[in-house]
Order: sequence, then C-alpha cells, then structure tokens
Amino acid sequence: MSLATEYFLLVLCAAIGFIQLAAARARLNGLLLSQQRILNRVLAGILIAPGAIFFFTWNYRNPVGIIEGSQQAGLFSLAALGAVGVCLVLGSILNRFRSEQRKPCPPSIEALKDRTFSQALLARYKWKR
Repeated sequence: MSLATEYFLLVLCAAIGFIQLAAARARLNGLLLSQQRILNRVLAGILIAPGAIFFFTWNYRNPVGIIEGSQQAGLFSLAALGAVGVCLVLGSILNRFRSEQRKPCPPSIEALKDRTFSQALLARYKWKR
C-alpha cells in the first residue's frame, strides 16, 4: 500500500470516529451509525485509535517515506470530506426506519436530531413546495 493511500485511509477512519463522537455529544441521532450510546462511543474509539497510533509512529515505520505538504493537504481535505459523506450516507441507510416527524424541518444541522439526512432533505423539499 502506498504512503498516500495509507495516509488517506487513516485520516478517513479517524475523521469518521471524531464525527461520530461529535454527533453523539450533540445528540444528532440521524447521523449516528449506532443508536446505542456505548456502542457508538466504542466504534468511535476503534476508528480513532489506529489513526492516532499510526500517526505518532509514522517516522518509525516509514523512515524514508514522504508525503509532500500540498499532497498531504489535498489528501486530508478529501478524506475529511469523504468522512462526512460516509457518515451522512451510512447514517441515512442504518437509521432509515426512524420515525419521521411531521413538523417543519429546521433549516440547520438541528434537523438531524430527529431525522436522517435523507429524511431531512425530503422534508425540506416538501415544505418548500
């Protein structure tokens, strides 16, 4: 596996873990991969820990491998954006049977407290018509 691919995957996993921790803290239930708080925190820890370990031991494992700054910035940005996409899609799939509220959808991230991302998109589109 190339260094760039390894870096991308580590950032992707760590970012998904941090998004899950933040969503659990903010009670954004539509974004969570598991509705059980303990399981969600364990999953986040499992995703964050390898990334942290590999980042802090990077020079020991790859003494001559280098990822240039511009490439690193691009990979980090793509991985963070990909993590948001993965959380939105997986959260919508795994929580698709959540009860959809009949009230208007808030125009912010607060909509994810009682809906999934796909449900919030559909509710916003329906209420605008």
